[in-house]
Amino acid sequence: MAILIDNETAEKVLSIADAVEVIEKAFVELGRGDAAFQPRTDILSPVVGKGELDYYWWHSLIGATLDPPRLAFRFVSDVYSWRRDKEGKLRETQYNVEEGKSMGFVLLFDSTSGEIIGLLNDEALQHARVGATAGVACKYLSKKDADTVGMIGSGGMARAYLESFSVVRELNRVKVYSPTSSHRERFAEEMGSRLGIDVIPVSSPKKAVENTDIVATCTNAGAPVFTEDFVSEGMFLVDTKSNEVSPEAESMFDKIVGTTREGYLASEDYVVGQKDLLEKHKQLHGKSGFEMKEYVTLSEIIQNASMGRNKKEESVYFHNRSTGIQFAAICDLVHRRSVENGLGNEVPLEWFQQDLNRSYS
Repeated sequence: MAILIDNETAEKVLSIADAVEVIEKAFVELGRGDAAFQPRTDILSPVVGKGELDYYWWHSLIGATLDPPRLAFRFVSDVYSWRRDKEGKLRETQYNVEEGKSMGFVLLFDSTSGEIIGLLNDEALQHARVGATAGVACKYLSKKDADTVGMIGSGGMARAYLESFSVVRELNRVKVYSPTSSHRERFAEEMGSRLGIDVIPVSSPKKAVENTDIVATCTNAGAPVFTEDFVSEGMFLVDTKSNEVSPEAESMFDKIVGTTREGYLASEDYVVGQKDLLEKHKQLHGKSGFEMKEYVTLSEIIQNASMGRNKKEESVYFHNRSTGIQFAAICDLVHRRSVENGLGNEVPLEWFQQDLNRSYS
């Protein structure tokens, strides 16, 4: 019997601390060859819309782990519209059929039998799996005594990042910047109360990152929000999208680490119609996500700590790219907790199976 699990149910059963634990375990498995994933696949098609650039974007991830024996297939089927905000900066608006709606979904399989066991909305999972990965990276790559955080961005992803940092480090002070003052003030009030620490809203990205040990960029910006003058000795930086960090800033870090060296699966063969759409898409979402990299990966550092931070003074940048094993780990956790608590809606297995003994000719 498969279980349909919505975002509200996932939020009830999912804690960030548990998410950090299962994500770390998944990367341990990846390092020893007991997990595998297919790089993200992008398919694009032009759309007439309200922005300077509008297109349909299908992207999907597949990942599998040996313990537990799970495979997850996550897909997003939405339209993306790039529009100017009040400051003239390009911002991404994502929607499915109507603004305010999105279609992101995960299918979870038991790889010992092939059975589909879970069908999950992905919004709560998305924040948890990316935020928890940032937390695992923070555990292995930030200074052991890191206790100050600078946040650029104040949305749901920023909340997941900060909560994950608090799981692996004893935080003392946080500064947060968002271009909308009410957003950063709300974030400061909410997260300060939730974590029991000082969270201070500030008026610029520069002020957010000054004199901080841990920095996170969690934005929907179409251009860099972290520039070369922000880099400081001993800093640990983690992004959400690669275009948030300028190439000049990236080159100044002592060490760069990623989740994977593989580039996303995207080429002109995956574009319907306008072939230049892919190049525009890469520019807005950060080209480095589509390129093969030479850097060391998080799973390698977990297996061999000497490949990570070696000096307190080192500055380290973690590029938080997507891997399907994150969904395999998070979805298994949410599925198990939902079953234990009698939550979710049962869906008959027969709806997904077919009789191979029946002739359809």
